[in-house]
Amino acid sequence: MKLMLAALVAVTSLPVAAIPLDQALELCRAEQNALRRLTCYDAISAVTASATSPGNTAVSPVTTVAVPAANTTVQKQPEADFGIEHRKVDEDAPDKIYLSVKEVRYSPLKELIVEFDNGQIWRQNGTDYYKIAAGEQHYIKRGVLSSFFLGSDKNNRTIRVRREQ
Repeated sequence: MKLMLAALVAVTSLPVAAIPLDQALELCRAEQNALRRLTCYDAISAVTASATSPGNTAVSPVTTVAVPAANTTVQKQPEADFGIEHRKVDEDAPDKIYLSVKEVRYSPLKELIVEFDNGQIWRQNGTDYYKIAAGEQHYIKRGVLSSFFLGSDKNNRTIRVRREQ
């Protein structure tokens, strides 16, 4: 296990590392992040496909593979993906964000539709009454099973919402 951890640290610290195919596959299997794991397997596939000749389809077990290091220089804005991160993998998503209301309108089914200053649009699940007006400060907090709640610090009432845009 310590050897595996040392190899993983060595691979992620270098921009590209040439390692045997079986070790590269083991490193990809050990990756917890699904997107990084898929990228790792894709890199192995691309290298092995270019290494094999058209006449020889078998890959030698001692083939060395270049595995790219994880990209750690990506700038993230957690508020930009708040509410749609279940479609993406993000470990640093906040549990609650505060937003200013830009516009309030209702759907034909009397569901509340709230547009915030940052451009996000949230729609109410259900038809419960919730007092809200443009210019007010409200929060959206994370619930269980990818659910979200709209609320205010001025009262203890919340409603279930989903992100539209």
